[in-house]
Amino acid sequence: MSAATITQAHDKGLRHHFSALLATVGDFAAQLYAAHGGWLAPMRDAAAARARQQGRDALLSQANQAEAHSPSLANELRNFASRG
Repeated sequence: MSAATITQAHDKGLRHHFSALLATVGDFAAQLYAAHGGWLAPMRDAAAARARQQGRDALLSQANQAEAHSPSLANELRNFASRG
């Protein structure tokens, strides 16, 4: 039999304090953002919509280029563009 004991520190380490601080700051920032009406959300949504439209335009352009040699590929590309 062994009489060895394992001693563990009961105090939280510095990284736990930092993670708690970052979580608190993040929650505060989210509440502040919501209180001001979320003025960044429309800009982010508009940028995402522009990116989606550019993706659709690229797929439709590729579909037009592929129409002559591969009509089925062109149809698939148009199908993907209509979904996104």
